[in-house]
Amino acid sequence: MSGPRPAGWRRIGRAETRPADDRLLRGAGLYADDAAEEGALWLHVLRSDHAAGRIAALDLDEARAAPGVRLILTGEDMAELAPFALRYVPPGCEVAPTPFYPLARGAVRWAGEPIAAVIADSEAEALDAAELILAEIEDAPAVTEPRAASDPAAPRVWADRPNLAFTQELGDPGAWQAVLDEAHHVVTARLEISRVAAVALEPRNALARPLPDGRLALRTGTQAPHRVRGELAHVLGLAPEDLRIEVSETGGSFGMRNGAYPEDALVLLAARRTGRPVRWRATRSDSFLSDTQSREMSVDATLALDAEGHFLGLGVDGYAPVGAQLGQMSMHPMTSNLPGLAGVYRTPVLHTVMRGVFVNTMHMAPYRGAGRPEAIYIVERMVDIAAARLGLDPADLRRRNMIGPEEMPYATPLGYLYDSGDFPAALELALRAGDRAGFAQRRAGSEALGRLRGLGIAAAIEPAGGGPKGAQLPEFARLEIGAESGARLSIGSGDAGQGHATAYRQILHDLLGWSGAFEVTAGNTDAVRLGTGTFGSRTMSSAGHAMAKAARDILSAARADAAGFLEAPEDKVQFREGSFHAQGGNRFVTLEELCRATGRAYAAEAFEATEAGTFPNGVHLAEVEIDPETGAVSVLSYRVADDLGTVINPLLAAGQMHGGIAQGLGQALCERMVFDRASGALLSGSFMDYALPRANDLPFLGLTPCPTPTTANALGAKGAGESGTVGALPAVMNAVNNALASAGAGPIDMPAAPARVWQALNQKETP
Repeated sequence: MSGPRPAGWRRIGRAETRPADDRLLRGAGLYADDAAEEGALWLHVLRSDHAAGRIAALDLDEARAAPGVRLILTGEDMAELAPFALRYVPPGCEVAPTPFYPLARGAVRWAGEPIAAVIADSEAEALDAAELILAEIEDAPAVTEPRAASDPAAPRVWADRPNLAFTQELGDPGAWQAVLDEAHHVVTARLEISRVAAVALEPRNALARPLPDGRLALRTGTQAPHRVRGELAHVLGLAPEDLRIEVSETGGSFGMRNGAYPEDALVLLAARRTGRPVRWRATRSDSFLSDTQSREMSVDATLALDAEGHFLGLGVDGYAPVGAQLGQMSMHPMTSNLPGLAGVYRTPVLHTVMRGVFVNTMHMAPYRGAGRPEAIYIVERMVDIAAARLGLDPADLRRRNMIGPEEMPYATPLGYLYDSGDFPAALELALRAGDRAGFAQRRAGSEALGRLRGLGIAAAIEPAGGGPKGAQLPEFARLEIGAESGARLSIGSGDAGQGHATAYRQILHDLLGWSGAFEVTAGNTDAVRLGTGTFGSRTMSSAGHAMAKAARDILSAARADAAGFLEAPEDKVQFREGSFHAQGGNRFVTLEELCRATGRAYAAEAFEATEAGTFPNGVHLAEVEIDPETGAVSVLSYRVADDLGTVINPLLAAGQMHGGIAQGLGQALCERMVFDRASGALLSGSFMDYALPRANDLPFLGLTPCPTPTTANALGAKGAGESGTVGALPAVMNAVNNALASAGAGPIDMPAAPARVWQALNQKETP
């Protein structure tokens, strides 16, 4: 028996470092491209340089005769495959899937669409042979902007269907019209949200190989290995168990690696055809052309208020591109979080109309936030626009409309149920942390130097782990505990760089009092039989919830052994503070000690969903300075008061917040995918043209915890992965527009790049 546990024995809530970091920093990680496979062939994808057109001919003769070439796949080889299946359709909409195959069949619909795959002995030979393929494509008109594409006279992306893929309406139009009729103030604005790329540090990779038992294996980077297995098995006509997905390290995903890609299917098909391992590696140019993209949206927003500035209703009428294909999740970003337009406010009526439109570009998919940043951007920009037009303090307008903690649980108009949160307290904390009271003096100091200073507020909230009750997906956890083996956790959530193993160790310690050897298995669909994946800020709540269920079952199984060891009746034995205690005495034993003493081992597993989703929230405060001579924007200060519920590891949570803020700030200030309107060619296909924020673009990021409890899952965690991005977009853009307004300029849409800012400041002098 151990001595008494110290008062602070719990590890949940401690800022513990990640043991794996040293190995990764020394270059000892195992990414998909690091995996050695003797005799592997190389696959090179030939992509269309036309955004639209009919494939009149593909001359493969010279390429097939080129040195080292083993196989060339074209659209004609897709007949044995099934198209990628839709994984998400907007509620209330009927959508006809597009025939989305790994290679184009008969026509191309975006610049970068795969039209052939060359498999050769080496990477150089595959590339050389691909250059010998003569592709005759009869060019056709292209359209890349959703509003333009929705015009019936616009070129059709698909000849057999209109460009309008779906129209989703939420809310009561009659109630919305009544709000407009009675409102004292009606504020409208058109808001343009830019399209961005995920730009993961590790480009996509895939290594396929035949297994001795006749199955196929795919090594890749993904956050959802079981999902990838299911999607690829469908395309290849396999049973899921005939395919193994293997993931070790993944160098960033952010939603972009949430499903299977055409290249994954191609390497598997090539491995099946050749009987050899086949690998493919994306270049950065490939990534810009073929990684899923996200965010783009053009909306007309209307905020109705009464005479005292109370919100009566918010309406959104919008257009968003789905891309040329209906990918597995293409319709998700623009529709999944429209209920989030309620924000943190008492807004009695919400009404939305969203149109998903085919355009000649790569298709859309979730990217960090998956619709949450867009929704909060719309509502928080409208609050600032209303405050400016009505002459009100933006902070005060938020105060008078915020849902109070005494109103929890709070049902929003379109179906979310906020179980907890203290939004007014978070606002006051953020204002104090950012010294809003001293802003006027700081602005005067900037003006004395010939610069413009602006302050932006954003009150952010997002659904995590499933959102509305009943929409939660299960997660898998298996725990095995023994004196010789230590503790082993098999988990269905894939790690894409978040440091899950560190947090899992802390959770296991507090659930079972285990501080001995600990091993985590994830990312291998043979070793972990079930799983859902890491997305939607769900892992600590969903995986932690499954771990808690498995831990309870282990404790239940071990209680009888503990009773025997403690020489006490089983009903008098309790597990608390990491040990089994005999009630009414001072004897106790840890699970680890019990395993050593008895030689027993215990195992339990769970595959279940949480009780409900959660709603992490917070208030972001950004302060910027603009140089009018150049239009350059500097972010001087950034503060957040955040409610993440139970924080397992503050260090990891802070890292997630920092990364999310950086990505949101990047989109607000510089990131944008740009296509040529006439040809559909991608104009921002390299780091020379697609700007990313650098370390010196980020100020110190101050985080002030403002947690409130949730009972939606066993750990009380609310999620942290996307909160930073959700608040950063509106906070930074509100700050930029606040600075411009001080000079009588603006407002502008993202990105607030120097040229756009300079133009706004000088447009009165230019035609």
